[in-house]
Amino acid sequence: MEVPTVIGLGLGFDGTSNWINKHVVDKYILGVDEFKPEEYSVARKFFVLWTFLTIFTYLLYFTLCPVMYHFLYTKRDAAGNNVAAWNWREGKDQVRNEIKLSAWSICVMAGMTAPFELLVEQGYTKIYWDLPARDDFGGWFYLLVGSPLLFLAFSDTCVYWIHRMLHHRLLYAPIHKLHHKYKETTPFSAYAFHPLDGWLQGCPYHVFVFLFPMHHVTYFMSLAMVGLWTINIHDRTTMKLPFVNGAAHHTIHHTGFNYNYGQYLVFWDKIGGSFRDPFAYAPYNGEKIKERKTE
Repeated sequence: MEVPTVIGLGLGFDGTSNWINKHVVDKYILGVDEFKPEEYSVARKFFVLWTFLTIFTYLLYFTLCPVMYHFLYTKRDAAGNNVAAWNWREGKDQVRNEIKLSAWSICVMAGMTAPFELLVEQGYTKIYWDLPARDDFGGWFYLLVGSPLLFLAFSDTCVYWIHRMLHHRLLYAPIHKLHHKYKETTPFSAYAFHPLDGWLQGCPYHVFVFLFPMHHVTYFMSLAMVGLWTINIHDRTTMKLPFVNGAAHHTIHHTGFNYNYGQYLVFWDKIGGSFRDPFAYAPYNGEKIKERKTE
């Protein structure tokens, strides 16, 4: 397939790697016209995927986060309030430090994630590339509904227990504490992780395709949605949706520490006794958090 979709989006990671190698690395860096993917070394494929994952995540982070920060945090009404009920409570260096940590962590995590995608390209997963037959209702249902729901259930379960494990005293201080440095989160907190922390919580998304079939485009879109959700749950603003572990729940996780470990849903928190209703606490219960400015 030679259609140069936006950075190979419609081709999945395999197509992305080949598209970049052919139209960027070969053409503009090496100055060659022949396209021989079978001759590419593992090191070259790894570097291309690492670069792609880093740039893709940077684009997501440095476009969406500033927009959300502007509308939810910076803009204030006549009374001086903003949508996120956030008032520089933890110092004016918070956002700058979150961005610096995220920029470093994204680059390192991309390198740790690239081997998963190399295995995808080599065909070691259950990812499939062909669309179901036109009249194959079961195939289309699994592609569009079944596999995304299974992906959601599997990753939500795994992330809950990994996240809870990271709060164990043996792992919290050396790995997870860095993400909890600031209790009052911003969109820029989304990737402010120790790289090992972010990688561990991201593993279920990649392990899934070693266990269950998934179309490559569905897989790519699911990973993109994971990135969007990661930013969303740190912006302190939420809709009160049944069973959904939204930004309000995750805010309470940061302020209350031992509550709401879930990623998407509240089921495991309720089963595990770690659920706390955020709408019973400020600012979600209508009470205003007292402003505490620090320099």
